[in-house]
Amino acid sequence: MNSNEQRIDKLHKEAPLTDMHCHPSLKSWLFKRNLWRHYCSWSFTWPWSSRCDFKMLEKGKVGVIWTSHYMPERQIVKQCCLTRIIIFLLTPIYWKLVKGSYMKCTLQMMDRFEKQINRKPDRVELAKSAEDVKRIRALGKIAAVHTIEGGHILEGNVDNLNILAERGVALLTLTHFFRNEIGSQVDISKGIDSFKFMKICGYNFHQDEPPHLTEFGYAVIERMKELSMIIDVCHLTHEARNLVFKLIKGKTPIIASHTGVAKFNPNPYSLNDNEILEIHKSKGGIGVIFMNAFLKEETKQKDGLDLIWSTMNHINKVTKSWDNVMIGSDFDGLTDPPNDVVDSSQFGNLTRYLIKKGLSDDIIKKILGGNAQRILEKGWKKN
Repeated sequence: MNSNEQRIDKLHKEAPLTDMHCHPSLKSWLFKRNLWRHYCSWSFTWPWSSRCDFKMLEKGKVGVIWTSHYMPERQIVKQCCLTRIIIFLLTPIYWKLVKGSYMKCTLQMMDRFEKQINRKPDRVELAKSAEDVKRIRALGKIAAVHTIEGGHILEGNVDNLNILAERGVALLTLTHFFRNEIGSQVDISKGIDSFKFMKICGYNFHQDEPPHLTEFGYAVIERMKELSMIIDVCHLTHEARNLVFKLIKGKTPIIASHTGVAKFNPNPYSLNDNEILEIHKSKGGIGVIFMNAFLKEETKQKDGLDLIWSTMNHINKVTKSWDNVMIGSDFDGLTDPPNDVVDSSQFGNLTRYLIKKGLSDDIIKKILGGNAQRILEKGWKKN
């Protein structure tokens, strides 16, 4: 191993390298997949494809993952006959997707993920506090943190947040593809309209309701403040994001876990400069998504490191700080990663790129994981 590779390994270990938004549990639950086996890093539509299974995480020297548990909204199945047929044929839990309780299914997904962890407790461990993360890393193991994508899983019951907090959930992404009881989502069609399944299914992600938070949404934010759970504003409308900023008033970190910036892609999903500054004021963070279609408008570019860098550098220019830049790959979600960072095993390519850009080791460690750890320490409950 040459000196540069040794430097990369050291940076990953000391940061520690953290992906604040990835989905190892989704296909494991849907298809009863083994997370200790790497099948392939093909398209997300391929049931056995995986980009952030434990094998790939270890190969990439990843130290911490914020595991985003996502229970697919029923509209995903209902709006497309082809999706219904494929899921019916391939997954043994079809009826849970169609009629099951969102909350119960999410807890089952978490249960299965924890069972996968417990198969090799000497290599991965579930963290239930920021101090836990540090302890687990000191033992040389991967620390896994529970997070939830989509407030629809609360099913309109704010007390479900207490159950999630007791299970060790650190963060909730308030909305996802479709409007839920919390509020309105942005239309992400422009980011994924090139996908073949979108052309076939023609999903309607447009929101017709007022683009704000509901009364229940206000109650959720207040309860999350009480429970010291981190708020993720990804997928919210701009109007709803601004309401969150006003409610929090910079008193606790707010994050956008997996996104791009409007400077390079004016998709409503992207963060504008004012939103970047609001997150900076809260001492929160922005996870840069590893998907070119969300990083640059109408790009056909296959490699993505320069787009990831441009996004990170823009956040730095707006905030005049590297304290808010993080990694939010969205691996194994509804994404098409760039060819030069196709899965978690290739995070070293990003580190190598940052070194070539002349960033100091201290700044690189902030981006790779230091910022994420700081946010956990400030925003997550203390056990």
